[in-house]
Amino acid sequence: MSADGEDPGLPLSGHPVTQHLPKGRHGLSRAFIASNQRERLLDAIANVVAEKGYAGTRVADITEYAGVSRKTFYELFTDKEDCFLAAYDAITQLLMGRMAKGLLAVADASWEDRVSALLGEFLRFLAAEPAFARMCIVEVLGSGPKGLARRDAAIEAFFPVVDQIPRSQPGAERWLSETTPMFVTGGILEVVYAAIRRGEVETLPDLEADLTRLAFRAYLYHKEWESMARAKQADGH
Repeated sequence: MSADGEDPGLPLSGHPVTQHLPKGRHGLSRAFIASNQRERLLDAIANVVAEKGYAGTRVADITEYAGVSRKTFYELFTDKEDCFLAAYDAITQLLMGRMAKGLLAVADASWEDRVSALLGEFLRFLAAEPAFARMCIVEVLGSGPKGLARRDAAIEAFFPVVDQIPRSQPGAERWLSETTPMFVTGGILEVVYAAIRRGEVETLPDLEADLTRLAFRAYLYHKEWESMARAKQADGH
């Protein structure tokens, strides 16, 4: 169990899924069966890709892990990429929900506290779900153009949260770079990526304070640099 009492092995919906449907006449609706099988396949591709890598994963590996037939797989997904993208979207939605809940709890706090809350939820989620972490942070890079587009969209969703308060300050347009949120988010992701590649995903929550401080300093530095530049200009340097 994780620190918040949830099972870190929960499937993408966040709720337990029956791993094997009863045989014979079970009275379950076709919609329920399809949903159950789809959930198992999404969970399967995340775990198989984490173990074998995206390139090394075959449809047969996914169906075997999920306990679902190849015929059923192709009734639900076009191919491996389609299944991967669906799993990536489901994981991202689950993660965004966790982070939104964390931000809501500190809605009236300082910008630094809000960034810390956002990072804390992000890092704890990845630590609790190592297969999801490897799939979404590492393996997505080799999943092709559609996967990279999904990654870009997910990263850009962080920008307004990181950027909102500093950009609202008087005179921010003079000292705040448009690339700062990309710089901050990209730097955080690189640190997370390196930890996952080293097999240290469980240590990610330990980085919360340091990454928050670095994000804060990246914005503060821009303002200090602009102030120093204006002071030098006024002195005639």
